[in-house]
Amino acid sequence: MTYNPYAIAFPAPTFTVNSADFVDGGPLPRSAYQPADESPELSWGPLPAGTRSLVVTAFDADAPIPGGLWHWLVKDIPATTPGLPHGISAPNSTGGPPAFPADESGNALPNSLGQRAYTGAKPPPGSGVHRVFFCVTALGVETLELPADASAAFLNIALIPHTLGRAIIVGTSE
Repeated sequence: MTYNPYAIAFPAPTFTVNSADFVDGGPLPRSAYQPADESPELSWGPLPAGTRSLVVTAFDADAPIPGGLWHWLVKDIPATTPGLPHGISAPNSTGGPPAFPADESGNALPNSLGQRAYTGAKPPPGSGVHRVFFCVTALGVETLELPADASAAFLNIALIPHTLGRAIIVGTSE
C-alpha cells in the first residue's frame, strides 16, 4: 500500500528531519519494536522562522485497523531542542530535555494504545511491511492548550492554525 497520510493534510512548508538509527524508507532498528519500545533518535533543522515549539508524532499508516495506529504523540517541545536522543520516550526513560519526558509532564499525550510514551512497532503476522511516519511539526506558539487526555485527532486539529512547517521521515517494520 502506498497511502501517505500527510498527502491529504493541510499544506505546510517542509524542513529536514534525520535519524542516526534508520534511513528514510529503511527498516527501524529492533530497539524500536515491542517490547523494547525505544524511540529512535531524531534530529531536525533548520526550523522555519518564528518557530516557538515542536510536536513529534509517529503514525503507522499500514496498521490493519481503521485509521491506522498512533505510536507517539508529544507536544510543546521547545524550539531550541535540536533533536531527541535514542530511547528518550522509553517507558522507563530518565534522560532528555526537561520539557520532554515519558512521565506526567503533560507533553506526552496518550497514543493509540493509551501509553504516554513511544510504543514500539509490532505488526501482526502476515500484515506485510508497515511504514511508520515520524513527523516533526514546527509551531508558532510555545504551548498547545490541550486536555491531558487529548486524542491524536484533537492534537492534529489543534496544529492547523499554528503550523509553520513539517518534516517527515519514514521507518519500516515487518
